[in-house]
Amino acid sequence: MKRSSKLFAAFTMALTLGLGSILNCRTTIANAACCYFSAKDKDINQPGQKAFISWNSVTKAEAFTVQPKFEGNAVDFGMVIPTPSRPKLDEMPRDFFKNLALYTILMPLPEPIYTPLDPAMPASACCKDGAAGMGDVGGIFPRKSTVKVLESGVVGSLDYKVILAERANDLFDWLKTNKYSYGGDESTLQFYIDKKWYFTVMKIDSKQMKKAADGSYLGEVTPTRFSFSSSECIYPLKITQISVKDKTEALFYVQSSEQMDLSGDWSWMHSYRPMYLNYMLGCSADAQQQKELQTRTQWLQAKHQKDSRFTTTKLEWAKKLGPAELSVLDDPLKNYGQMGTGDLPPGAKVVSLPDFLKELKSQYLKQNKNQLPEYADEDLARKGDQYQPSKGVIVRYDDKSVGRGYIYTRFAWYPARQVPQDEVKGLALLKGHLRQGQWLTKFRKIVRKDEMTKDMILAAVPKAEQQEYVRIMPTSPP
Repeated sequence: MKRSSKLFAAFTMALTLGLGSILNCRTTIANAACCYFSAKDKDINQPGQKAFISWNSVTKAEAFTVQPKFEGNAVDFGMVIPTPSRPKLDEMPRDFFKNLALYTILMPLPEPIYTPLDPAMPASACCKDGAAGMGDVGGIFPRKSTVKVLESGVVGSLDYKVILAERANDLFDWLKTNKYSYGGDESTLQFYIDKKWYFTVMKIDSKQMKKAADGSYLGEVTPTRFSFSSSECIYPLKITQISVKDKTEALFYVQSSEQMDLSGDWSWMHSYRPMYLNYMLGCSADAQQQKELQTRTQWLQAKHQKDSRFTTTKLEWAKKLGPAELSVLDDPLKNYGQMGTGDLPPGAKVVSLPDFLKELKSQYLKQNKNQLPEYADEDLARKGDQYQPSKGVIVRYDDKSVGRGYIYTRFAWYPARQVPQDEVKGLALLKGHLRQGQWLTKFRKIVRKDEMTKDMILAAVPKAEQQEYVRIMPTSPP
């Protein structure tokens, strides 16, 4: 199968994946692109981070949205977010990331519907049991301080200041004057000062957080979007090192005209492509794909031999958003289950249950001299109950496609994603934030503290290698 923007191949339905944690949106993912400065003798840990990044490669404009989550016992604390240019701050909907999580839940793979209309199954078809699928801190400064407060304001319920500094020790003194104690080394902030980056300092009010039985605080604050110009799509990771004990789990949603990935060893291709090719081998992988699998497998083995703790980035969802995908935001309850059925293969179309049963009954009558055998009547009743519209949609494949590649049945069942209706309604809040013609790519990376020596650089996936991924593979997330 050639690489394409449509990941539509035949996959088996031997799936035993639990999506409960996704459906309930109960993850440990937390704040992004920042570090915490807590009050002296207090402890605030950064358990994880999540970010929604928008990138325009033509205008060199970037924006990332973050929603901090705090765990610790500090009464008040703040965070510092570095950006390569002066940012513009905007408040985002409080449930923004929850709605993104719901929107990008992987859909179940299509299931074949076997009928008398199907051609004879090739004996060599290894996927015969499969299905056609895809794809405020203010203060008094020493007179010689290089810290400059460029802007003060409020975004949502957070006080913020945008500042510049020429020396790390000046910034430390500024934080100390405002009753914050820094526990890291000076080189971390100097790393950004040397690049003449801007710092946004935000004061967090513990009243927004829930208090646990042991007196510690837990909570997420208002999501905030930072918009700025940048020569490259970059995520400030190094500063996270300050507030991470061992490692952090970073979840990225990236929207751009091109499909995006992390660069080098952190590319999600290192895990996604072996998963995809492993599953396809024996079914349709050609010589070039088998060679790619071998090369990628050897690369991973060598990487693990050198660093046994190395983990790959995991692709979790990828789609180029078209009218069908955006229709979900216009009418979530109607279009959420199949994303507007925007991922059907060429020539395929959705058919109603009555039309499907009518065609099937006609074939049974044709094969049995206009008599409907008892087994046929039972089959029609069973299918009528199994394929109710509330549970998914029936798709009829183009006549030219049946019997070729992975499509061995004329009809397939596309199960709907199951999420409580009250949760689905909230997807309308994503309108205006997700844009037609843009790729939305979701991937996750666990980063060790010793790996946080520089910032993350995001790069476009070559056009020939772009792949949509919205349906579940057996080992997904890989």
